[in-house]
Amino acid sequence: QINDTEEIVVKPLGKELKGLSVYAGATIMGDGKVALILDVFGLARRADILSEEKQGLLKERAAAAATSQSSEKGLLQVLLLFGLGTDRQMAIPLSDVARLEEFPPSIIERSANGEVVQYRDEIMPLIHVGNVLKGAAGSGRAAQDEEPLKVIVYSHNGRSIGLVVDRILDIVENHISLQRCSNRRGILGSAVVQKRVTDFLNIDDLVKAADIPTFVTSQN
Repeated sequence: QINDTEEIVVKPLGKELKGLSVYAGATIMGDGKVALILDVFGLARRADILSEEKQGLLKERAAAAATSQSSEKGLLQVLLLFGLGTDRQMAIPLSDVARLEEFPPSIIERSANGEVVQYRDEIMPLIHVGNVLKGAAGSGRAAQDEEPLKVIVYSHNGRSIGLVVDRILDIVENHISLQRCSNRRGILGSAVVQKRVTDFLNIDDLVKAADIPTFVTSQN
């Protein structure tokens, strides 16, 4: 049966499962369950319905890609690209992303001098990335803004933190030669991604700078 369509963050399988050619990766669904992502070409190869010519072409492409990757400079990373303001492009490793969410303003609450949202049986603080990088308060939005908040959910020390951004742009795999900087709060450095200068977010530094409220779950 066909259930639904959904926009997801695909995470690669662990090295122990690399031999499972019928799966391209996995994702965590909205209810917390893990769902495997099927690899169509892997299924076709397993079912032995690809012609020898097609299989040979795929092997050639894979070999060419491997040769290209080994010859290029920089580290190959899978990145989530997002936008701030009108033209600023930023990135974080996809491995740091737990979920991508949209929250209507009506469910945003304030607690301990910060914005929070009730998320999966916990209180999740929200950090407005653009505000923190500008040196302003860690959270807050225009009162008249009724657009849903674009939120990157990040797991920090066992708890979820929501990073509020202006736009989710793309997920890309790119060789990165990062030019590091030490004098910009919340920024690891910059690199060229998809022909654009892209700032890489230092999430741990951003969380410290935001001075968000800390919620600890107590068990009685």
